[in-house]
Amino acid sequence: MIVSQKPGKMISLMKAVDEKSRQIIAYLLRERHAGIRKLADLIYASSDMEVLIRIREVINPKAQKVFGKPIIKFERSKIDPLTGEKVVFSWWLTEDLIEHKDNESPLDIFEEKNGLRVIACLPPQEENINIEVRNDLLIICGKEYHKEILLLYPVEKMVKKTINNGILEIKLNRIG
Repeated sequence: MIVSQKPGKMISLMKAVDEKSRQIIAYLLRERHAGIRKLADLIYASSDMEVLIRIREVINPKAQKVFGKPIIKFERSKIDPLTGEKVVFSWWLTEDLIEHKDNESPLDIFEEKNGLRVIACLPPQEENINIEVRNDLLIICGKEYHKEILLLYPVEKMVKKTINNGILEIKLNRIG
């Protein structure tokens, strides 16, 4: 399951950086951490130094403006809080990017073999919900319900949605 991030600020950050920086951030949002070689391969960097410069001069300065602090940091050794595994020499997103709000309606995102499944609890009065995929955002919009969800990898524009007893289920197919 993918945990929801601070969507408004994360969307602002993703819009403020270039494509390669977005790929690095999206990968770290999915995987929590990565070695420098993995990040270099991810963006087809000519060297590890290209990734280091991108983190230092593009991603973290933009994050400083949006979040008030850098979001990617290097750890020589750290215990992964989700797996309990000791991870050495890796780049991590700061933990406080994950936000839980009790006053928001429940929403879960599940990563599946060929895409994503989004499950949302709608307000009782919602009958007509519009779904739109725009760039790397999933937009769910109704009369009294509006959610923008940052997608961590490309999906097809066509979506399948079902609503049953106030529960919205959206299936998105991964591209590639």
